[in-house]
Amino acid sequence: MRHNVKRLTTSVLVSLSMVAGLTACGNEGGGAGAGAGTTGTTQGNTATTTDGINLQYSVTEELNSLDPNTNYSATSMGMITNCYEGLMAYQADGTIGYGLASNVDISEDGCTYTFTIRDEAYWSNGDKVTSNDFYYSWRRLADPDMGCTYAYMLITAGVKNAMAVCYQGAPLDDLGISCPDDKTFVVELDAPRSYFNDLLAAGSYFMPVNQSYVESCGDQFALDKEHTIYCGPFQMSEWEVGGTTYLLSKNPNYYAADSVSVDSIRYTLLTDAQQKILAWESGKLDQVQLSGDFISMYASDPDLYKFGYPGLFFIAFNCEDEYFSNRNLRMAVSTAIDKSVIVDSILCDGSVAADYAIPADFAKDSKGVTFRENIGNPTYNTYDLAAASTYWEEAKKELGVDSISVEFLYNEDSQLASVAAYIQSELQKNLPGMSVTLRQTSYNQRLADMGNGDYQFGITRWYADYQDASTYLDMWIETSNLNYENWFNEEYNELYKKVVGELALDEEKRIQTQAKMEEIILSEAAICPLYQPVFTYLRNNNYEYVYTATGATITRFTKRK
Repeated sequence: MRHNVKRLTTSVLVSLSMVAGLTACGNEGGGAGAGAGTTGTTQGNTATTTDGINLQYSVTEELNSLDPNTNYSATSMGMITNCYEGLMAYQADGTIGYGLASNVDISEDGCTYTFTIRDEAYWSNGDKVTSNDFYYSWRRLADPDMGCTYAYMLITAGVKNAMAVCYQGAPLDDLGISCPDDKTFVVELDAPRSYFNDLLAAGSYFMPVNQSYVESCGDQFALDKEHTIYCGPFQMSEWEVGGTTYLLSKNPNYYAADSVSVDSIRYTLLTDAQQKILAWESGKLDQVQLSGDFISMYASDPDLYKFGYPGLFFIAFNCEDEYFSNRNLRMAVSTAIDKSVIVDSILCDGSVAADYAIPADFAKDSKGVTFRENIGNPTYNTYDLAAASTYWEEAKKELGVDSISVEFLYNEDSQLASVAAYIQSELQKNLPGMSVTLRQTSYNQRLADMGNGDYQFGITRWYADYQDASTYLDMWIETSNLNYENWFNEEYNELYKKVVGELALDEEKRIQTQAKMEEIILSEAAICPLYQPVFTYLRNNNYEYVYTATGATITRFTKRK
């Protein structure tokens, strides 16, 4: 149901002027729920037409690249999964089926997958999609000279010799993949992986790359519209680098173009909550994420929708920093923040305070039991001012200081700005002698700064790529480019090798080993979990939406009711 835009825009403009002065929310916005989004900050919207479905989404960070192998941001990954396709793909009912592969033969031991590339698959420049496009892409992902953030996912997927090739100097030819002919792509695993097909469908880093096209573009590949081609449901028709809008249009060369019910998707860069609400009320967005007092404001709106997604917002500590290399300081910070205030008085959207690294209601085993249920739902480093004071005094002694000044990093987003300001206040109040300055930057710059170690501590986030605890735990292994904490623990790394190696088929021992990994990273306080998000949306109910098992929207299958 759409609003009477004229009437409601006036009332919302008045309400917006009042919201800035409110710090808590009413009962309507505080209930628990299952929340989510496709990439967390990506919201959908639709401009209704009579001749087709033209969606418009808002994003809070700029698109940096459409390179499947080197991408690292939520916006890039969301765009790539619309413009490319993997060997496997999500279907109209939300399940996983064949994508650019038309068939797969799996060996009896579950370790060798032989994919057949479908005859009707073409790139948008007219080239036929071949097995070499996957062979080249996966080798490119593994190549240490490329420095791909998600190279470690080859290890998580279980590709034979991935660890040796990616991080131990073994030649690329040792990677367990081959393409005996243009239609056949073979993957050898070191052990079966129950989530292997999930990775092939969801992981943008495993999608194909056209070698001849990349080589013709040089270092400009996928950095703008003129140097990108596509093999998925959509293609980029508008992309001004540094601009604020991106337009995807249906790809006529896509083999299943007739199954794509959406004609176009327009993304608009919006970082301010009030801007998004005004865009919704003026009919320019058909889906917008709500937080704080906006939730109670729209509590009775028929377009209100809550959606669950396994995610985690947390503080990353740079463990190579002169101060945060100290465990007691990290523990002091971790126990000095009342996370309930963040979820109940700032977010007000049903998000849950988290004292764990692996989200609740996530990663079910073969019996349907979630990870947290399996391990007894332990919690770590809960809010405790007495403990925080003890850790703080010990930290000062070990560091030889009476006070410290530190900088807290977060990316541009009105909601995160409120969370960061609250954390600053809590730490300065509860840890006397700690002075915290705030540094706000763009999302992409925040990722770059954390990746380069140019920060002390700050807010980051992670959303599950697949249904297994390893989608989180893999981030903090020694070889991961997502280990922004620069944290190293030998026992943790050895346990990881067991999880992806000898315990791959022993579900019970594997889960308990993952539980030990979670215990180690939190006992070391390399991170401070903040909250598990619940996303509350206003969503155009003139449309029917299709979701994956993890709660992501499969945009191409959106239909008008």
